[in-house]
Amino acid sequence: MKTLLTIAALLTASQAQALSCMRPDAATSFDQASASEFPYLVLTGTLTAPPASGTTESKPVSLLGTLTGQGLTADGFTAPFDGNVVLKVTCAGPWCGSAPASGPILAFARIDGETPVIELDACGSWLFPAPDQATLDRLTTCMQNGACSAHPVQ
Repeated sequence: MKTLLTIAALLTASQAQALSCMRPDAATSFDQASASEFPYLVLTGTLTAPPASGTTESKPVSLLGTLTGQGLTADGFTAPFDGNVVLKVTCAGPWCGSAPASGPILAFARIDGETPVIELDACGSWLFPAPDQATLDRLTTCMQNGACSAHPVQ
């Protein structure tokens, strides 16, 4: 009887688990992009995208959006960017990524073909709404140093 109760408890627990993400951090995303086999653009600006309605399946959905803003250089966010981006919406079970409805964003766009790709995952690792100036300044320092630790050594 104890074994049966233990198995029932384990099955119930696995069904009730929620999505568990580490809090997204732009510095961590910078390091992950730097370590990738693909080049990345770090962009800030305004994103215009169609609504990702009906994105509830566990397979990727790609949408075409437009980003107007600036790209990161060693001098800061000084490179004008005004172009199309592919928004690759992915899901982890019932949780899907999304873009903010409006306002400024910070995005890491992978160069994988003709149009940069911003992955909108369920944890929000590659797109950050309303970046503050401290975050943008920190990423400029990361660009100048070539690496960016989310937890600086003290």
